Amino acid sequence: MKFTFKPSPNYRDKQSTQSIMIELMIGLLVVFAFGAFYYYSEFGVNYAIRAVLLLLTANVAAFLTEAVWYACCKKNVMKEISASFPAITATILTLMVSINTSYYALAVSTVIAILFGKLVFGGFGQNIFNPAAVGRAVLMTSFAGLVVADFATGATPTGAYASAGWISTSQAAFDTFAANFGGMSNLFVGMYPGAIGETSALVIILVGIYLSIRKVIDWRVPVTFVVTMFVLTFMVGAMHGQGLYYPIFHLISGGALFGAVFMMTDPVTNPTSAPGRIIFAMGCAILTVVIRIKANLPEGVLFSILIMNMLTPAIERLTDGKQIAMVKKNLLSMAIVLIVGFVSVGLCALAIEPKEVNAEVGNGGSADGKDVPALSLGNPVSLGEDFARFDAQVESNENGVVTVKVKGYGLIDPEGHAGESGIDYGRNAFEITIDTSVNKIQSIKNTAFGDTPGFGDKATSQEYLDTFNDLDTTSLDQEIDTVTGATWTSKSVIAAVQAAITAVNN
Repeated sequence: MKFTFKPSPNYRDKQSTQSIMIELMIGLLVVFAFGAFYYYSEFGVNYAIRAVLLLLTANVAAFLTEAVWYACCKKNVMKEISASFPAITATILTLMVSINTSYYALAVSTVIAILFGKLVFGGFGQNIFNPAAVGRAVLMTSFAGLVVADFATGATPTGAYASAGWISTSQAAFDTFAANFGGMSNLFVGMYPGAIGETSALVIILVGIYLSIRKVIDWRVPVTFVVTMFVLTFMVGAMHGQGLYYPIFHLISGGALFGAVFMMTDPVTNPTSAPGRIIFAMGCAILTVVIRIKANLPEGVLFSILIMNMLTPAIERLTDGKQIAMVKKNLLSMAIVLIVGFVSVGLCALAIEPKEVNAEVGNGGSADGKDVPALSLGNPVSLGEDFARFDAQVESNENGVVTVKVKGYGLIDPEGHAGESGIDYGRNAFEITIDTSVNKIQSIKNTAFGDTPGFGDKATSQEYLDTFNDLDTTSLDQEIDTVTGATWTSKSVIAAVQAAITAVNN
């Protein structure tokens, strides 16, 4: 007699893989919608359209890759794709990139993520690495310089803070830094440029709570990651006289919460047991902090996930067995991981050396005293464009010499005394001389630099400012070049020029 049976578990579950993935996709689209809304409200409809096109690019690349693969394997393409969920990987990858990522770079990275992150291992459910993390690593390492110059760029909060050594000299200095992104409250809400889906801690937390209640994700993973990272960064901050703002900043900036909710919870690439998942999340938190404060990277979440993906089989063997009988062993394993984490992070924290950053730059010098990178002009923009977002303010206008202050990506005052040296940190200042007899710009000088070295200083170099000489001031209907890699700052320069021309022409 032949018996037909299915392996365990054989109880009926209300949730199917299909329904879980649908709810996960809805959560991802909510996060995407917030990002698209921000770019629409802050920069205009073209930015929102670009966000949508990036999402479509990644999804088309993902579906085509799987279609070709299954066709070559002589399988039912539609049936296999419906059970493989390529849209999840494509959407997560899109949410991890900035708005100025090129379509080509995103498409190639998506193909590699699907092909080498999932399909070569046997497809959905058999991959050892998180496919979206694989794609983001490829994008970061192989296409870092391939961006579209006419879309907003600038230092992310983690990138800017990392450039200052991850430590501020006082809370006043930190507050000055955070003010460039709208303060800690705005960092929590997420109304600032960054990766499309990683900026809003509020939205990610709300979506994470919903997905946890619906049992789409295991709440233990993000909660363990957040608690562990908070404790470790609190220790680092305490060692250097930082306040509670320090661990909170680490959690709400960068990809910490996004990675915790949408990537570490991947049931395929993390352990299956509850103790195993807790150890996995602890490891991710420890590696994230170590990479952030010690490695030459402002982030850390991405590579911590990939490293822990490799350790998942070892964690599975460590926690394998009857869980009730293994409570003491599992608790001991968690304690050992935490001790190793505290020691490792503590040793790294001892080596932190805050970098002295001079926010004052004249005549196009570099804010860190180094040579300004070679100038590379990007796509032109119209001088008549609405640059209200840069908040250009005319300070004085005497005999055609106009001084203007304009919004920029600011730095921490290294001395912790914002304003004492007469510099408005977080703002750029320019002295623009206009010859009213011939209605042309004679010269522009950068008298104060409030941006991040390596991001904005190219656009305040004298080489770039000299490109405005002889510009006709009788008309705003002209095109001006931006600077590749410093689009935000070069547009702030143009905003200052626009304000000066308007002031002279009354």
